[in-house]
Amino acid sequence: MPLPQRSKADTISALLKAPWVTAVIAVALLLGALLNPANAPQPVLGWYVDSGLKTLEWDNYLSWLRFNGRGELAGQLEQQLASGDSHAYSAALLSPSFVKDSDLRARDFWSATQIEKWKALRQQTQDQLAASNLYRWGLPDNSPRPARFFTSPFAGGSLWLTALTVFLLVPLAFPLERQLGHGRVLTLWLLGCLLAGAGYLLVARSGQLPFHGAVAPLMVWYGAFLGLQGWRTSLPVWLPGKARTSISLPTPALAAMPLVLLGLLAWQAQPAIANLAAGALALAGGTLLIQLMRPAEPSVNTETATPADPQDQQGLQRGWDALAQLQADAASEAFQQVLDRQPDHFDALTGLFNARRMGQDSNGWVDISHRLFAHPASEKGQAQQVVGCWQQFRQQQGAELPSSVGWHLVTTLTRAGEFAQAEALAVSLDHHDTRKPALQALRDALHREGLGHRAKALEV
Repeated sequence: MPLPQRSKADTISALLKAPWVTAVIAVALLLGALLNPANAPQPVLGWYVDSGLKTLEWDNYLSWLRFNGRGELAGQLEQQLASGDSHAYSAALLSPSFVKDSDLRARDFWSATQIEKWKALRQQTQDQLAASNLYRWGLPDNSPRPARFFTSPFAGGSLWLTALTVFLLVPLAFPLERQLGHGRVLTLWLLGCLLAGAGYLLVARSGQLPFHGAVAPLMVWYGAFLGLQGWRTSLPVWLPGKARTSISLPTPALAAMPLVLLGLLAWQAQPAIANLAAGALALAGGTLLIQLMRPAEPSVNTETATPADPQDQQGLQRGWDALAQLQADAASEAFQQVLDRQPDHFDALTGLFNARRMGQDSNGWVDISHRLFAHPASEKGQAQQVVGCWQQFRQQQGAELPSSVGWHLVTTLTRAGEFAQAEALAVSLDHHDTRKPALQALRDALHREGLGHRAKALEV
């Protein structure tokens, strides 16, 4: 049986909820790693040697380090050069204090001709740096200009590790951006760049490769996703020719993904400790930041909440067990027994919805659907569950609902953030006593999301 065609409202809603920010940044990061890998010889380092600037000042720089009590660093730079890593020259190239001191004491070790040559070459340094990819976009640890915190992720880094990090982020991106919104996800990215840069600078030394690559700042999104979850996490899964489904996994198992990526980063990138510190700080920062940025959940009055009835819990358990064994009739009977005692029991309604959908009683399924859609669904997570049931109902029965049920559902869709679906449903419904509060709630939500033009189109 072919799947029902998606309506225009569904398509628009899906496009609005798509993780656009994550997708655009991910593509830019992959292009950066592909087009600017920063593993080719850097022009500024070749110029430093060929122009004669290295001949003039390198030995002086090592002596200056030792004179100022930094002999250990001088030895490390010499070892770095001996291993063939010419990035050691960047320690002198990017040291303003050394340049200032050399300008004051130039006559002590250079002739007048050499002084003029040194000054002329030093005036060309910024232009040469601007022509060298790694030093233009990277973040030298002793030159932390603010813009480079945001540009360094788009340069260098391992292409395969960047691609793996983005690939593993795909199933997390949709629920993360759907729950937070585009603005919060973008803000998290910017803060992640700052955190990763700060983590690198905490342990980096002069002469080491400038911080670059996407893996470390991407950890902020992994941390944010984990910080939003409970003990179990449901991830969306798309299978060819089938409707979207989801799989449930323990959240600690998902935490293994960023930890493995951090291990690969420390193994692949140099300096290992500095890059590991960058990723770890971004991961921890994302987990903590999301506690401040998460959307407010509807409050639940715990003082008046009814304690769970053991008999109802047993009935629900029997019902879910029967559903797992595809025994629709047994599941319907178990859930119905709970509803006979508590007609508005949300879990029993959702269970009976699934049981009757599985069985052959189409009329009974429509009736229980209407009861579920008219439920207030005001507790945490209930509105999202109703959205899933509504999507299944439309695929099989269409979008027609009695107004007394439909306007309640508009309120629930609004609470779940499904504004396009709520608007489309509102247009199709007739007048009812619940129309005005439902439209007012939808208008208020649209205004809060910065969609005032759509709110004005709704007449209360």
